[in-house]
Amino acid sequence: MDSWLETKQFPMHFIATGGLVYKDNQVLLIRSKRRGWEFPGGVLEQGEAILEGLKREIWEESGIIARPITFVGVYQNLAVKNGYGALEGMKLPPVVNMDFICTYESGTARVSEESVEVAWVRPEEAKSMVRHPILAKRLANMLAMKRKISFATFEKPDNQIENFQQLFLNES
Repeated sequence: MDSWLETKQFPMHFIATGGLVYKDNQVLLIRSKRRGWEFPGGVLEQGEAILEGLKREIWEESGIIARPITFVGVYQNLAVKNGYGALEGMKLPPVVNMDFICTYESGTARVSEESVEVAWVRPEEAKSMVRHPILAKRLANMLAMKRKISFATFEKPDNQIENFQQLFLNES
């Protein structure tokens, strides 16, 4: 029997998305207060469809309307973290991230409550700008996307990569 059936506590993960948006051989990055430069994305709202949540997060963080075109991978961060900001004092559950390649449709890049800077940069520049270890690995997978879908699990709460397991689901 599954343990959650015995304890009557449902399994809990946040579901989040990330999108690398391309326009004219450049990619969209945002700079957040907490993590520095990163690709846009975030946690889905309750009952929100995955692709709609991705488009909403990109729009909210950057002012850009994008269209997802390719699924890149699934990343599971098993760390339970302390909340921050409005979630101070709470424990945040593990996160399942789903990353996509997107194409620019419209909009003008602008900052938001979640971004202090927004920029279109060359893909090679993006690699050096994104310094958060997990986000840098996910970005590298997005930039190297060659019809291979990634799956990876991270287990260390301080965002350092330890026991990074990765497999390519459709490798031939």
